[in-house]
Amino acid sequence: MNLEWLSLLLGGATLLFLGAVLAFQFLSRYGEAGAARKYEALRQPAKTSNKQALHNGMQQLYTLCSRVPLLRTYLHFIRRRLVILHLGDEWKLRLETMRTALWLWGMLLAAAVPITLWVRDVFTLVMLMIGGWVCHGMLTDVFVQRLEMRLLRQLRQFFGDVRHHYHRHGMVEEAIYEATDEAPYEMTLHGQEIVEVLTDSHAEERLEQYLEAAPNRYLKGLAGLSYLVKEYGDKQTDSGSLYLKALGKLAGELNFELLRRERLGFLLHGLSVIALLPLLFTRPIEAWASYYFSAMDAFYNSVMGWSIKLGLMVVVWLSYVLLRHIQNLETSPKITSRKRWEKWAHGRGWMRWLVHRLGPAPGSREAERMVKLLKETASPLRLEWFYVQRIVAGSMAFLAAMGLFIALHYADRHQVLYAPVYADTLFGQATPEEQEKALEAAVLDRRIIDQVKGVRPTEESLLELLRKETGGERSDEALRADAQRIMGKLEKLDRQYVKWWQALLTVLAGWVGYWAPVGIRLFQRKMRQMEMKHEVDQLQAVIAMLADMDRMSVEHLLIWMEQFARVFEEPLQTCLLHFDQGAEQALAQLKEDAPFQPFVRMVEKLELAASTLPIRKAFDDLESEYVYAQEERKQEYERLIEHKAGWGRMIGFAPMMALIFGYLVIPLIVVSLNQMSVYYEQLQRIQ
Repeated sequence: MNLEWLSLLLGGATLLFLGAVLAFQFLSRYGEAGAARKYEALRQPAKTSNKQALHNGMQQLYTLCSRVPLLRTYLHFIRRRLVILHLGDEWKLRLETMRTALWLWGMLLAAAVPITLWVRDVFTLVMLMIGGWVCHGMLTDVFVQRLEMRLLRQLRQFFGDVRHHYHRHGMVEEAIYEATDEAPYEMTLHGQEIVEVLTDSHAEERLEQYLEAAPNRYLKGLAGLSYLVKEYGDKQTDSGSLYLKALGKLAGELNFELLRRERLGFLLHGLSVIALLPLLFTRPIEAWASYYFSAMDAFYNSVMGWSIKLGLMVVVWLSYVLLRHIQNLETSPKITSRKRWEKWAHGRGWMRWLVHRLGPAPGSREAERMVKLLKETASPLRLEWFYVQRIVAGSMAFLAAMGLFIALHYADRHQVLYAPVYADTLFGQATPEEQEKALEAAVLDRRIIDQVKGVRPTEESLLELLRKETGGERSDEALRADAQRIMGKLEKLDRQYVKWWQALLTVLAGWVGYWAPVGIRLFQRKMRQMEMKHEVDQLQAVIAMLADMDRMSVEHLLIWMEQFARVFEEPLQTCLLHFDQGAEQALAQLKEDAPFQPFVRMVEKLELAASTLPIRKAFDDLESEYVYAQEERKQEYERLIEHKAGWGRMIGFAPMMALIFGYLVIPLIVVSLNQMSVYYEQLQRIQ
């Protein structure tokens, strides 16, 4: 036994040794070949690699696509989302734009080909196409958010590198220059921009240009802090360098932001996909219900069935839009330099007349309320453009509802003429023989209806026509039942006109469409109000970074706060516009424009700093209560994230609940009760 184990051990060792020798030989040759290829690439610099050839091909493809108007608009749509992440590098920006577009086109094509081959129903195909386009927008957002998160993570590492090199050199521009050499590509672009800002002969103007283009508040903070220290010098306090202290606070805010985004992204992950799932399951549910319950087919093809389908699509669309607003509150600032269609439409004379008639009078309470709503949601729209948007939305909803009811009447007419005629007592799945008889009955009904078109027949005249069509093969009782059924169909066809309640619903749809933009912005304001305490904490951190700096004034603090703010951006901009006319009046107006209690308390301290106290004394409690404030912020972050996640789950699962209960369960119960009532009436007649 020992000899057998020894033989196995020696055999295994021999195999391992031979494998190691072969691996060594392979790696040696591969390394030599790789070294030879690198040498040839250096010796022949004109010869491009496969990767370079691919990148050059994508650059040429971008140029070709830019010549086609529709593709040019599409590429510019993606480019606008990426431009702030690839600052000043046109080649890289075009490459990333084309790479993103090709990836998205490939995904859409891979999904569209099997769907087109598999799905034959036009309505289902349209719903899937809408879902595919929405998924395309989601994928674009995922790409952009991935780049934003990558830049934020690189910035966190960049802060540490700047701190390290500042300890070595003691000079801001040298520290940022050294850190830029070690940074990844995206961060290198912004590091080079900040170095150029600090070394430019017109540094203040160059700083303003960079602050306009910087993709996030933390890069703005780094550039501004570095400029202040470069111009006025660093200051040593009891806790060390003021620049490093401010840099640490800025890094702490960045860490909070990263953790918050990652946690919220994890909790909201997949909700947009769940909201779109009803678009995929509408047709399978309808096919299953129609297969096992024959009466459900007539329901789904009726006016009520089509109304429920379209209502489900509206619920899906609303859920998707609201989820986008929940998830995208903290994304990069919107680029508003593009031409807006609202501006173009307002340039038409008839549209200006409508806005003048339907919009509020200038200076009225309604106008002030709408302007305040637009400011609180950071909307780039002017009041006139907003009312153009409302008028267009209301008109489209009105026309869509009118077209819907007209189309539903045509569909109902088609259903009356071509739907299979099953027995009233049929439950469950129909047999092939019953299906064939139902189709034959529908054909017979159509022939009789065509013969009596334009006249008002009686039951006796229908019986005569039925006897001629059937050749006397059926009993009088069966023919009388057929005549009654045809009379019922004729009455249904006579009722195919727009009824008063349908006209009322059409007007109601126009009214809902007119107020839909206001409702969406009210929801945006609700989401932004949830962020108010979080933003006040960030603004207090900004004040804590700058309070100990020399030559720091209240106006400079307000400028920094405006750069960091999102929710309070509009009130701070208004305050800065009026600050030169009087600090006291401007700060008092700021409290009225943003009556959030923690923000008001902070503005009151700014009033003290503008009149009597130095800034560091007015905000001395920020340092003394720093530890408590950080713990409180953590708890508030948890509550805020859970609150937003709860809203997201409720909105994300609303379409699925509407699909299950509104499209399957409740219609099935209603149809079953109707069949039970018919069956009960027939039993009563038999008795």
